[in-house]
This record gives sequence, structure tokens and C-alpha cells, in this order.
Amino acid sequence: MTEPVWGIRPRRHPGALPERTDVLIVGGGITGVGLLHWLRGRADAVLVERDRLAAGASGRNAGFLVAGAGGCQAVAARRHGRQRAAALRAFTGETHDLLAEALAGRAAAYRRAGSVAIAAGPEEARDLEESYELLREDGFDVAWDGGRLRAARDGELDPVEAVHVLAADAPEGAIREGVTVQALEAGPDGVLVRAGRRECRAGAVVLATNAYTRLLAPEVPIEPVRAQMAATAPAARGLVEVPASADRGYQYWRQLQDGRILAGGYRDRAAEEEIGYEAVPTARLQAHLDAHLRGLGADAPVTRRWAGIMGFTANGLPIVGELPGRPNVWVCGGYTGSGMSYAFHCARRLAEALTGARPSTGLVP
Repeated sequence: MTEPVWGIRPRRHPGALPERTDVLIVGGGITGVGLLHWLRGRADAVLVERDRLAAGASGRNAGFLVAGAGGCQAVAARRHGRQRAAALRAFTGETHDLLAEALAGRAAAYRRAGSVAIAAGPEEARDLEESYELLREDGFDVAWDGGRLRAARDGELDPVEAVHVLAADAPEGAIREGVTVQALEAGPDGVLVRAGRRECRAGAVVLATNAYTRLLAPEVPIEPVRAQMAATAPAARGLVEVPASADRGYQYWRQLQDGRILAGGYRDRAAEEEIGYEAVPTARLQAHLDAHLRGLGADAPVTRRWAGIMGFTANGLPIVGELPGRPNVWVCGGYTGSGMSYAFHCARRLAEALTGARPSTGLVP
């Protein structure tokens, strides 16, 4: 079965493109509903989604809530500089805090018991040990045992549940599923949006479309990259204590509270095949996931196999802000596999920029 382990919920918010709105949000994932959350009471905002809420990467990920700029802190410091890597770590940690507060105990699958990064070899072990030293010196709550780096404040959730909890707070008519935006005409006084035969005059448009952003704005450098996952039937409890990753994030796994085990990744074993918009699992990578699950001691059969399309950027950091040459068209995406770690906080900063509460530049540290 190629349905994600989180399930596919039916449309609950059918509707059409509005004639006018202050802010039109395109995309019904964690970014889109996050923008609705942060704009509530500050601007008239309508979210349109071509399929259903959480139909894209927001409903097809592993549900990790981990801090950091992707990979380990030592690698992030080399890539972005130590100060910025620490700021990104703090930013993603605050994402978790903000999201937990917004969910307000209404997400049954949410918990915060930490995560572990496991060294797949000597070089990675050295990087994780260096990461531990950097993080400890910068005041982050981590522990190192020689092979595993544990981050005490990371967590996990059901991402579809989280999106729908946030959507439940939206005003009546603010979410409209089944609306496919086909064209944007930007101008200094707003944006003309077309969907089928309908048109909308929006003061601003936010493309909360992550991997699919280039379908409406080809100039945005966000590349579509496939991620694959598999899940077992309930297995023996306690095989996986907390969300875990290895091989520099190319392998990741967790065990749900009902005993099912999820494994994902191995994209590096077939990188040339994992580019594009085809959200279909492949035998080549699924074989790696099967072997991984067996290595964890899971003897329960695999019952779900699925794929999702992530949005990647060249520097691994989100693109958040107004598009050059397209006045009043904004983008919020390109999370490079870390959408749950970035999106809700990025949405907050973009909402503040849209409403004049924050400068429109430097929205990501």
C-alpha cells in the first residue's frame, strides 16, 4: 500500500478561489496552515490547496521535530560559520517550542523525549563528537556516549494530525481545498491570481508550495527531491527508544506508540533517481529500508510504503521573502528535508513581515 502511515484524510474544506483577499496562501501543508495561524486577527487571509490539507510533503514525512540546520552541528558550522549554525539551531529549537504551544495538547501523537544521531563510521563519529563540544559550549542540551549524540529537547508527532489541529483554528471559509492556482500576475498594487475560470485580486500571495514552487515561479531555486519510507505492522515495543538518524541523516527511523516502526532515507544510494515530482516508492530503495527494519529487529511485516517530494535549496536553508521582480509575491519553502523543523517559525516571521511588524529581509538567521 502506497498510502502514508498517517493516512489520507478526506477533504473537509471544499471551496473556490475568493474574489478578493488581503493575503492568498497557496499550499495546504504545515507552512500554509502556519501562516493562517500567525495572520489570524492581523490580516484577511485565505488558503487554497489544489488537493487536500497535508497531501504533499507535510503528510509524507517521518514526523521528526529535530533542531539544527540539517546534518550535524560540526558540518553546519563549517558550511555556514559557527555563529550562524548556532543561530539556526536556536531558530529550529524555537520552531518546536512555538508549534508545541500552538498545538496546545491537542495532538495525541506529539511527544518530546529527545532524538539520537548515530555514527555510521569513524569520520561521522568524529563529527558528532565535535558537534557535541560545539553545542555544549553554546548552551544546548546534548549528551555524547562515544557513538550516539542525544539531543534532549527534540521530539516527534503525527504531521497530518498537526496540520489538521492548526487548520481547526482557522476562521470559516479561510481554507479552500480543490483549488488549483494556474497563474500569477504581480503588480505594485497586488497580485491577480487565476484558477480555472476564476480570478482573485490579492494584496499579496504567499507560495507555501515547497517542492512545487517552480510550477508557479520557475525562477525560484527550489529543487524537487523524493524521499521514501516504509512502515511495519506493530512490532515488539522498545526496539526504538526515540527518533534516530545515522549516515549523516540519510537514514532515519522511529517507533510509534502503537508499536509500528518507520524507516526512511537511503536517498544517497540512488541519488540520480530521486529527483523530480514522481511520488512513488521504488524497489531499489525499499529493499534498503526492508534490510534496515530487519537490522532493528523488526520481524513484523511491512504494511505501508510511500514517497513524498521535498524541496531542496543549494545551501540547505529555506527561502523566505518577497520574490525579486515580482512585487507582492512571497515564498516560504525549500526546507531541504527539514520542513517540520523550520516551517512554523518561518511562517511566523513571514507573517510579521507581511503585516509590517518585522523587516522583510533576514527572515531566516
